[in-house]
Parts: sequence; C-alpha cells; structure tokens
Amino acid sequence: MRTTTKCSLWAVLFTAMMLASIVQLPTEVAENIESSETTARQNSVEAACEGLTFEDMFNYSHAIFDVTINDDWESAEVSAVAWVNGTLADQARTDLENLFEGLPGGDNGWLSTDEYNAIENIAADCVEQTNPRVGFRNGPAHRGGDGVNWYNATWINTEEKPMTLEEYNLMPFNHEDARDCASSPNNDCFEIPVVPISPGRNCDTTVDLADECRMVIWLNGTFVFEGMTIGGDYAGSDFTVAMNTSNMTKADLILTYPAQEGLRVGMFEECDGRLIDQANNDNQGTAPTIGTCTSDGTITQESRLVSIAGETRLRVDTHVEYDMEDWPTGQDMFFDMTTEPPEQDDPPVWTASAPADGEIMPIADDGVAHFLSTSQMAAWATDDQGSPLISCDGAEGWSMSSDADGLSADAPAGQDSTTITCHAIDSAGQTTDVRSYTLQVPLRATATASSSSTSVVITPTAGMPSMTAVVTLMQDDAQTSSNSVSLNGETTVDVDLSAMSPGPFMVRISATGSGMADFGHTFDLGTSKQSVAPSLTVAMGEWIGENYELTGQFNDPDGDPVTITATDNGNAWGTIQVSGNQWMATGPGIPGAEANSIVLTACDNWGQCSTTTHEAGATPGGDEPDTPGPIVDSGSEEGGGLPGFGMFAALGAIALAGLGRRHQE
Repeated sequence: MRTTTKCSLWAVLFTAMMLASIVQLPTEVAENIESSETTARQNSVEAACEGLTFEDMFNYSHAIFDVTINDDWESAEVSAVAWVNGTLADQARTDLENLFEGLPGGDNGWLSTDEYNAIENIAADCVEQTNPRVGFRNGPAHRGGDGVNWYNATWINTEEKPMTLEEYNLMPFNHEDARDCASSPNNDCFEIPVVPISPGRNCDTTVDLADECRMVIWLNGTFVFEGMTIGGDYAGSDFTVAMNTSNMTKADLILTYPAQEGLRVGMFEECDGRLIDQANNDNQGTAPTIGTCTSDGTITQESRLVSIAGETRLRVDTHVEYDMEDWPTGQDMFFDMTTEPPEQDDPPVWTASAPADGEIMPIADDGVAHFLSTSQMAAWATDDQGSPLISCDGAEGWSMSSDADGLSADAPAGQDSTTITCHAIDSAGQTTDVRSYTLQVPLRATATASSSSTSVVITPTAGMPSMTAVVTLMQDDAQTSSNSVSLNGETTVDVDLSAMSPGPFMVRISATGSGMADFGHTFDLGTSKQSVAPSLTVAMGEWIGENYELTGQFNDPDGDPVTITATDNGNAWGTIQVSGNQWMATGPGIPGAEANSIVLTACDNWGQCSTTTHEAGATPGGDEPDTPGPIVDSGSEEGGGLPGFGMFAALGAIALAGLGRRHQE
C-alpha cells in the first residue's frame, strides 16, 4: 500500500538529510567535506525516490495537474496543486514524524519544527527523482509491448528550470495544541501533535474541520521526453500519449498542446487490470490490443480549442478516479492523437444556450475581466470533434485578449459599451455564422460594512434591461448571499454578516436579464467586517498572603483569539493563565500600597479591546517605604517561547511560566 511505500521513503530521506545537516566546523574543514556530503545526499535521495510517484509521497483528497507542452515538443511545464484534508492530514504528519524514531524527541506523537525543517530541505530533490508516469510516442496508435516501460518523461531541476515544491499548513504555526519542544538545541523550536487533541478538534469528520486538518501542496516543474521529434523538428501527424493513473484519486489533468492545425483526439481508452510492480510502478505487463481495453469508466475526458497569445491550441481536460481498494490492480489511459481529418467532420453550430444576434455580453469594469469563459464556449457552440473555439473581433479601445480560460477585455474609462462580432471555429477551420453582440458594463457597485451587515449599492448602466441579481459575500472559509432583488435603477442590497469572520471580504454580484448573457463577477470593494471587542468579567478576587488572585470568564462574539493583560496602578502586573473560557491572574500587590487598582484588558487579534477595573484594596503585610518598579509580564508577544505551551502541565509550573499571552479556541 502507499503508506508502507511512503514510510520507507521518508526513512531514507531522513538518512539523506542527516548527511547534509549543518555542523559548526572550521571553514577550511567545512569546505573539504561539503562536496562529499553533497554527493552522499544526492545519491541517497536518488536511491530513495527513483521510480516512485507523486502519489507515493502524498495521499491527497483532490489534485489538479496543469501540463503545457512547449513548442519544442520535447518538454512540458507542469503546475500542480494538491489538497490534503481530513485524516489524510493526520496521516501525512504521522508518516513524517515516524522517521525520527530513536532520536531525542522523535517518534513521540509530536511533530517538531526541527523535524519539519529537516525534511523540507530535500523534498524538491526527491520529487525530481520521481516518475511522472506519462509518455509521448510518435507513430501509429499503440499500447506498448510486453515488459516495455514506455513512460518516457523525466523531471529536470536546473538553475534555468528549477523545480519548486511548497506547502501550506503541514506545520501550522497557530496550532491550538502547540508547545515548546521537549528536546531541541534550537530555542525557537516548537511541536504539534500529529493528530489534534483539543476537545472538539477532530480530522475524522467531513464538516467543520479544524485548520490543522487542511493542507495544500504546490509543485511547479519541467519534465522532458523523447520520441516526438526528429532532428529537433516535430515529426509526424500521429502520436500516442499514455499515463499510468493508478493511485490517482480525484485528480484533474489539463494538457495543452502547441499550436498544430487539425490536431484532435482520434481515440481515447481507459485500460484497467494490469498488475502493478509495487517496487517502482513500472511493470507494464502485456499490452492490450487497441480498442479492446476493459475499464470501469472512472476516467472521463473532453477536448476543446483555446486561444493563447493569438494561437489556437488544443486542450484536453481529464478527470481521474481510482478506488484504493483496487490496489495493486493498475489503471492506464491512452490518447491516440492525430491531425488526419475524420471521415465525417461537420462544422460547429450555435446552441440554444448561445445569446441571439444583437444581445448583450456583460463585462465588469474593474480591470481586465473575462466576458466569455471556456465553459460558456462549450455551452454556446458544439462540434462533433470537441468544443470549438469562439473568436470575437471589434471592441476598439477595449484591449481584448484571450487565454486558456476564455476571452477578456478591459473597458476604458468613460465607456459603457461597444460592438463585437463573434463566430465559433473548429479544428478544421470550419465556422458558424457570425453574430454581433454588445459588450457592455452592466452595473457599478459600492459597499459599506459594519460588524453586523453590509450594504451594497448597485447602479445599472444606461441601456441595460431589467435585471435580477444576487449579492454574495465571500471569504476563504465562508460566504453568505442575499435574496434575489430586481434592478430597475439604483438598488441597495443589505446582507447579514453573522456567518462571516471579521476582516476583508469580496463581493460577488450575479445578474440575469432578458436579452443578455448571464453576468457574474467578484468585486474587491474594500469591504471588511468589523470585529466586536471581547468581554471580560471578574468572578472572584482574594489575597493569598501578599499575592492577589483573580478569576473570571471571557467571551469573544467573533470567536477570535484573545489576549489578556493586566496592570496594577499603571504597572504591568501578574501572570494570566487560561482554560477554555476561564482565566486566572496571580500577582503580588504593591508593597505598602493602600490601594491596588487592577485593570484587566482583553483584546482580539483585530485590535478591538475592552477593559475591566477591579479594586483589590491595600496590600497585606504592613507598610513598606519603597515602591518597586513594574512587574514585567514575561508572556508578552515580545517574550520567548510559544504562546500557551506548558500552561497546565503542572500546578507548580504556573508561577514560573510567566505567560501573559494566550489564545482562545
């Protein structure tokens, strides 16, 4: 299974990391051993990772691989993003932390920043050695041969073409359960549990996942391949693209080809049933006869024409599903590409979904914006050889452009509309009839927001029909929408903000109307939900010797982290500890003072604060002639150590912790 593969992989990677660790040695000694250490590291990484796949390293919930074949037909640029959610995030941290068994602080159920930094240093080197599992071969359609590994693409990682591998949230720096490292030479080391331990935080669920249950991995790189050119020139009109898609669960692959007239998918096949060699994933077995593959239909594909930098290119979108219960049964896909015209090739036609001649194509006016997406192209025109390209001309002064996502324009200041002409074209150059459209800015919007609601003022432009609109407020992890409203003039739409977090949000306006294409655009109107200050109450206060102890509760209406600080007669005072929504403050009174006026301040992370004053009375113990300086709270944000670590490890540690900063669930 993949988990076993990854554990052995990480173990060898750690060995490579240890060989490359930084040791404080005299300069001349360090220079002498640097070369040998680098060679040892490279050899170890190569041995650990060669033949593995991206999926052997990362179990993901969903991934997108965007591959663009370069004009040389010998290399491709790859941009990938993978989301690791739920218990897969737990597993990723567990696999990583298990590497350090036998080392101080290792394999203890806690992942430290030392461990994280160690593996991060060589992750890209490892991916460079992995198998992209894709191949490109010129000539008639084929499926390989007995024992032939014809997946001929390999990664490169050079100064000119560097590979980058980045991640988000593998080591969450705001983890609820973070603590100082139990054993580390680094003062700033902290560690987190590989599986959440705080009440209510559990990655084994599909709703309300805690932050640590979400990870993202980005990969950008280049792979090269042979078999598509002769003497550096693209050779032939037919070629086959193959990929081993075993272990690819919920993956989308986008493959964009260089400009090539008439290029199309001649035949597509999903072939299931091959047994995988688990050691290196390259046992091809016996090649099936073309057209006889058996499959479960879990791979779907569609092709479309896109315009990039003025060139018409073929793009093939593929969605791959794979049930891990089927392992080690393999899954492969084959695209037989050709420029030979099909036996029957009908011209493209407009569909009933396309706007009629003379209708309005709405476009936003806040910079370059799409007015016609590739999904709209697929809905508005159809062709027997895939989705055709819709091409438009005109729009003088509107800076029209095209890319893989569709057609864009930039409305010049002071202009609301212009006229364009459009037609759909297929890979053979056949077209539909020409239609004229009005490219128009349909509306303009402004917005104001408070802590409870936002008001969006929408003003339609002259010449627009009556429209029905919905306003949606959007943040990374939340959104809320208004009811449908009619736009027959300036209209104010109020949207409740109770479902939103404090901070900035975007405003999306969707509008429909007779005689126009549907409009949808997300605006940055500079809006933010204001934070409500937290509240703090005192439940009890008493002198214990010459120390005063206070207890109470706090609440933040927005659920934000809260910091509590205190002063006594204007001097920083006390140690504050927190459990749930309860707080406790302990500190000495001012010697000899007849009054100790303790002011408690609770602030959220948006700077909204509230204060409560508690009169503690005279300090016990008699008069003292001198008043000491302020008692500094060592738990301020300027202090060392991780906020919250060790607060409740033992009651005796409370007096020593000196942590004035804490955070709330």
